[in-house]
Amino acid sequence: MDFGCINLVVKNPDVAMMTYLKLMGTNNVQEVIKLEGLTDTVDTVDGYYMKTRPLHLGVFTPRDSKGRMGQYLEKYGEGIHHIDMFLGQDEFEETYARFKKEGRPVSEKVAYIGRFSEAWFWLDGSGEQGVPIKYATKTYRGLSMWENTDYLDTPRKFRKIKITEEYIRPRVVINSVMVTVNDWEHQRQIWSSIVSRPATEQGNIFTLEPGQVDDGRGNIFVPVRFQFSQSKGINLYCALNKEAPINKVMGRRGVTGMFHNLAGYVTRDRVHEYFKQLEESDFAMVDPKPALNKNKGNGNYFFFVHPICTHGVLWEFVSMFTRGETVKARFDWSDTEIFMVPPDVNK
Repeated sequence: MDFGCINLVVKNPDVAMMTYLKLMGTNNVQEVIKLEGLTDTVDTVDGYYMKTRPLHLGVFTPRDSKGRMGQYLEKYGEGIHHIDMFLGQDEFEETYARFKKEGRPVSEKVAYIGRFSEAWFWLDGSGEQGVPIKYATKTYRGLSMWENTDYLDTPRKFRKIKITEEYIRPRVVINSVMVTVNDWEHQRQIWSSIVSRPATEQGNIFTLEPGQVDDGRGNIFVPVRFQFSQSKGINLYCALNKEAPINKVMGRRGVTGMFHNLAGYVTRDRVHEYFKQLEESDFAMVDPKPALNKNKGNGNYFFFVHPICTHGVLWEFVSMFTRGETVKARFDWSDTEIFMVPPDVNK
């Protein structure tokens, strides 16, 4: 199982797609697919599938307000709706059967996306994890649960689009989604089960020493990470102080978990340049300038882009770093061009 895609629900996917080309840079988007009439019998959506690295980004609008995405858009407005987990077909079938046996709120039937020979099912947001997750596979044979599958001639139309406008940015990668939860111990067990891997506490991202983190915005939380290939990750944040802003938002919504923000990493010597590019492109920047994270010797610059200009999504951008099998962070100098001490001194 791997973390594959983050999906946004928006009012106008054409406008949102252009926003994200400007945000990410056309040089950081390998391919854009336009989809029309993509359905799984619950939702019918139109939009774009943007192939960025290492996570893809889906930008969709529902055709009505009856389905899960339509109801979300009507109730909460634009924002992060769900994430996609990619599985091999054998694991996909085993996971669907396991979730049903465990009593998790999965789709009544698997959806077979005929035009792509792909299949998916949903773990509904009413489950203990608190957010919707879609599990998807590329089939290599007939499905073993074919009697419990809707075979759908969908999407009605799809095509690669030619990007004519050019927005050149430093290297920017989408690596992580942050999920706020209300019960740290319980939720880490739930998420370990549904993403099939252990949790890693990361009070210090370099040593993985457990600890609390104060984000300077009223939230004191314990960070937990579920690590995937290519440094991708799902971070769980549980605020320990009851009056924390993220707890208040979950309380108002009446949920046990919610997507909080997305994280992108930027070439280390070009963070300030990228900040200026976004500012000049009229993005609403939360902080006046990139801030240097001094917490426990972190050493990364970071800044936020306000959701008012990114279709309801709060973005955090951080100096580029990677994570290996140990999940410990390491600065990534691979495409840095300007320095005094050569990065290869650490080889």
